[in-house]
Amino acid sequence: MKTSIDRQTIGLLLLSVLMGAIGQLLLKAATNQMGDLKLSLDILLTFATNLTFILSMAIYFFSAVLWLLALLKADLSFAYPFLSLTYIAVLFGGAFFFHENVTPLRIVGCVVIIGGLVIIARGETKPAAEPVQQS
Repeated sequence: MKTSIDRQTIGLLLLSVLMGAIGQLLLKAATNQMGDLKLSLDILLTFATNLTFILSMAIYFFSAVLWLLALLKADLSFAYPFLSLTYIAVLFGGAFFFHENVTPLRIVGCVVIIGGLVIIARGETKPAAEPVQQS
C-alpha cells in the first residue's frame, strides 16, 4: 500500500485529467462535424478518417498512459476521485467552445467536487521522516 503522494504524482494525475478533458472536447467537436449519426459501417469509416476524431483518440491514449504512471505511485482510492475534475474542465470547456449552458446548480456541483478532493488530499498521510542513524 502506498502511503505518501509526491508532487510529481499529483502532476501526473492532473495532466491525465486535463488530457482526458481535451480528448472529450475534441470528441464533441468531431461528432458535431458529423451531423446526425446512426451506427453504420459508413459512419465508422468516416470517424476513422476524421482528423479531429483521430486526434481526440490520441490524446485519450496519452491521458491513459499518464494515468497508468500515476497509478504506479498512488493508491487507486486516492487517484480515482481526481477524475471528477474532468467534469469541471469539460463543463467550462463546453460552455466556452460549444456555448453550452452552465447553470448555478452545475457550479454548486463543481464546488462540491473540489471540496471532496480537498478532503481526500488532506487525508493522505505525509511521508515519515527517515530516522537519523548514529554510528
